[in-house]
Amino acid sequence: MRRAGLYFVTWGPGSATGHWVEATGQSPRPGTLVAYHSEVRVHVTNLTPRGPRVVPRLVGHTRAQVYALMRHTALYFSTIGPGASNGSWSVAVSQSPAPGTVVAWHSHVVVHVIARATPHPVAFVAPRAVDEAAAIAAGHYKYGVATWYSYFPGRCATWFLPMGTVVTVRDLATGHTISCTVTDHEDSGSNHIIDLSETQFAQLAPLPQGVINVRVTW
Repeated sequence: MRRAGLYFVTWGPGSATGHWVEATGQSPRPGTLVAYHSEVRVHVTNLTPRGPRVVPRLVGHTRAQVYALMRHTALYFSTIGPGASNGSWSVAVSQSPAPGTVVAWHSHVVVHVIARATPHPVAFVAPRAVDEAAAIAAGHYKYGVATWYSYFPGRCATWFLPMGTVVTVRDLATGHTISCTVTDHEDSGSNHIIDLSETQFAQLAPLPQGVINVRVTW
């Protein structure tokens, strides 16, 4: 900052005592043109830097879920879009960097959000389980990653099956299964193949885990 002819102030853990060890964010952003002797705000931490993190999938998750996922992975985020300025947004619709990107500890993720009404809860009616052996023999199966979002129990979202398809999802780590009906579509990409309701994801794995490896049969 001395070489650039700029002033700076710090905020965050360790800023008051001067015992901070790492800068984790700044405003204005790098590359911004400012006047000589302008002031830059630097977010700092007194925690020892830790290893890299994998950016979780935030798309389709509610505000509370996004906060929980980012806190769990020790990443920062900012929001843009309807409801971002006053915190009234309800759902994340896109993000940068993309899910699965490996970033440094305490990196920053930009999340595009929207405000929409929360769906009214409906009674949970479990669909009939798929005959997995017959489905596999017919080639009606796919391996990949499952996540969860706030949605009706018994319903799910995929990018490769038509609406109304009943699927069985098997957690490859535990062997546990659930069944659901496809009533929503998600963006296609990489090996992410299905989004489950939080109710049914919790029957396979703890919600904070966020992502599990599964086999989907139909």
